[in-house]
Amino acid sequence: MQSSERLRFRMAMTNAHLGEALQTLWRSPDLAQLFPEYLILLHQIIRASVPMMEVARSEALKLSPSDPLRQPLADYLAQHIDEEKDHDEWTLEDLGAIGLSRQQILDRIPLPTTAAFVGSQYYWIFHHHPVGLLGYISVLESDPGTTDVYDDLERRTGLPKPLFRTYRMHGELDPQHVKELDDFIDSLPLSENQMSLMGISAMSASIGLAECVSRLTS
Repeated sequence: MQSSERLRFRMAMTNAHLGEALQTLWRSPDLAQLFPEYLILLHQIIRASVPMMEVARSEALKLSPSDPLRQPLADYLAQHIDEEKDHDEWTLEDLGAIGLSRQQILDRIPLPTTAAFVGSQYYWIFHHHPVGLLGYISVLESDPGTTDVYDDLERRTGLPKPLFRTYRMHGELDPQHVKELDDFIDSLPLSENQMSLMGISAMSASIGLAECVSRLTS
């Protein structure tokens, strides 16, 4: 079994919780009110992505030159930083379609569940190895929706089409990002310890995101 397959096997152990949380959200009779809240949650997560990857890249470059992951990891993160740049700004623009100002969204204090979901990754980046972040990225890039899903959300909520712009864009781009990430993980000479770290990171991210989403409907 290749490294990416082993990682996705670990993710599958906890993804059921995330799937349940999302299904509860999508089936809610209050979806029209909850979907903008979901996008605000995604913005709070997305705005942390590029800074976190920049930190991970910086820590990767501090690794010993003898570490075979040092340069490949730094190069991958540099590429992915460029791919994810400004997505938080686009989400802010999308939310403007329903009258929410940029400042209104930025003034919202993220819940402790959101801060913990993101913040745990910094611990592993600084205090173990930045390769762990690949598990977190795997969760965020996985299971993109389809055009039919987005069309159904628009129809059921009656919300304006521009609100779904960035959400739809991720559905188009993420499958390619997933393939690139899987290929990259499979190219790395990972130790068992590093595989375990990525697995723990991914499982933690899946459980944490499920809790964040569940808060919207509780």
